[in-house]
Amino acid sequence: MATAQDTAAIIVKRHRERGRFQSVRNHVGANLSLAYDIQDRVIEQLAGGAGHAGYKIGLTTPRMQAMCGVDQPVAGTIFAGRLHNSAAAIEVARFVHLGLESEIAVQIGAPLPDTKELDAAAVLACLSQVCAAFELIDDGNADYAALDAVSLIADNAWNAGLVLGPPAPAADFPHLKNRTGTLFRNGDALDHGNSSDVMGDPLEVVVWLAKHLAKRGESLKPGQWISTGSIVTTRFAIPGERYRFEVEGLAGVEALIT
Repeated sequence: MATAQDTAAIIVKRHRERGRFQSVRNHVGANLSLAYDIQDRVIEQLAGGAGHAGYKIGLTTPRMQAMCGVDQPVAGTIFAGRLHNSAAAIEVARFVHLGLESEIAVQIGAPLPDTKELDAAAVLACLSQVCAAFELIDDGNADYAALDAVSLIADNAWNAGLVLGPPAPAADFPHLKNRTGTLFRNGDALDHGNSSDVMGDPLEVVVWLAKHLAKRGESLKPGQWISTGSIVTTRFAIPGERYRFEVEGLAGVEALIT
């Protein structure tokens, strides 16, 4: 079995050559911990010294898990410099294969309590802002019939940025459950979903992430954004399209594809 460093080098080379996404399961086996070790090395090389703006959690709904054929959430890092404000112009040519995922994003405002005491209410008390968001992904023209969790994790869960809608104070919300989300393309409603599809509650995604990081000796920090997973399935964008995602109680987020 290849080392984490060797496998990371394969992934980084593919990114720099804009190659097609390939499974690394032959190198990693089914070892999720090793996949995150590889991800750390990939991030170190691809971030180019940029800081970390937060985390994305993918595959948090049954629809997204069915689309990808993977039955568990995956986490990745959002690089500083890849945060955009609504209505950002996103250039397709920068990506191998650009996808938009329609999410609720939350910002950490205060350190979270110990994970043994952590639940959705405790998370909400530590948040500063909430907004509708588009996660930008680059799936590298992957074959969705042959995806696996370790390869997605090793490749930083495909994160390529985050478009943030106008934020609202987290204190304005008693919870984030059962909020209808609607995706529009060029003004026409394209798809609908519900925030409770996301692990029952988007705040439970933050609980999951905090526990995942604790196992790796890490923690969430004030100022970091967390993208909690797509309420609807990924849409692959082409130039000239304008997307808008609205979540009940939040201002809409927009992205213009160029």
